[in-house]
Amino acid sequence: MRLVKAVLLLSSAMTVMAGAVISPALPEISRHFSGDSVNVLTKLVLTMPALTIALCAPLAGHLSDLFGRRKLLVFSLFLYGLSGSSGFFLNDLFLLLVSRAVLGISVGGIMSAATALIGDLYSGNERAEFIGLQSGFMYIGGIVLILLGGFLAEISWKAPFLAYLSAFAVFIMAIIGLRDPNSDSNNSGMIDREEPLLMPYLVVGLIYLLVFLLMVFYYMVLVQLPFILQNRFGIGSAVTGLAISVAAFAGAVSSLSFPLLKRRLSYRSIYVLGFGFVAAGYVLIGNFFGFTYILAGLALAGFGNGMLMPNGSFWLMEVTPEQIRGKAVGGFTGMIFLGQFLSPILMAPVVSLFSLDGAFLASAVFLLAVAIFLTVLPMNYIVTPPISRK
Repeated sequence: MRLVKAVLLLSSAMTVMAGAVISPALPEISRHFSGDSVNVLTKLVLTMPALTIALCAPLAGHLSDLFGRRKLLVFSLFLYGLSGSSGFFLNDLFLLLVSRAVLGISVGGIMSAATALIGDLYSGNERAEFIGLQSGFMYIGGIVLILLGGFLAEISWKAPFLAYLSAFAVFIMAIIGLRDPNSDSNNSGMIDREEPLLMPYLVVGLIYLLVFLLMVFYYMVLVQLPFILQNRFGIGSAVTGLAISVAAFAGAVSSLSFPLLKRRLSYRSIYVLGFGFVAAGYVLIGNFFGFTYILAGLALAGFGNGMLMPNGSFWLMEVTPEQIRGKAVGGFTGMIFLGQFLSPILMAPVVSLFSLDGAFLASAVFLLAVAIFLTVLPMNYIVTPPISRK
């Protein structure tokens, strides 16, 4: 089980690495390539994987229900290492975007299979603890990867792409240590066709919507903040990586505290509190108070994000049946990365209208409105009793 836990946690870190490790290199990538709309295209280098994840993750989750989590995870880890590291060898922006799209397919498979496996292997408080650990590990991994990406970007904009080679080590570990739960020689999949299974669509739809909004605004930090720091303070890639890691560290603290929060607060209360923290953080980032206030804002926003992600993941596992959990998690994964992909696109007109700083202030107002909406939402019309048997 130690090897299984290591594979699940490291696989989760692979999903963070998809964007975090190259985020500090975005200004250098933008300078390297030239042509019309280069600023938008170079930002898509960061977010392109999110589009293919959003498109492929629901299918990947369904395939994991049909054929088993292990096969999907092993194949996806191999594809991840191959497509991610290829960016080091590419000099054409179009080909680089294609490689990032393929990377997204692999991330969709990794996250769908790994998260569904957590739901299969753990239950109750143990599941809450591992989901909190998974989210915390992703944020801690984000700190290391953003710092690594920042320092590698000082060498070359290509250097951060070498970090993706680490997936091959996790690939070997998965081959050795993983087995599909509830599988035997006659059935490697998870679906039991003898029993009708119902998806609680209202609560699942709410969870999907909230995680989509979370990622649209979370990715503002990775996509927009490097340009704010460079334009306002003349800060380079390495220090940018250090600044963004403040949000990742705060997220790790709150994620690891999630089991404690969940024992005392409802799902609704955690959402309201989390969106409130993010809104407060963006107020500090969007004002011209100075670099120290931006760091404080990153810490507040990161703390809020860190409690929101495991809250949605845990709630989803509690209300979906085991046999179609992969399908539900695949949709959840798709919404996460659809939000990431659309973040720079949805924020482009906001930035044009209010400037980079004003976009963070406008986002704070919107997130506060979301928190208020959740406070008054009649949850009894949405929430159904848990139907998971594990």
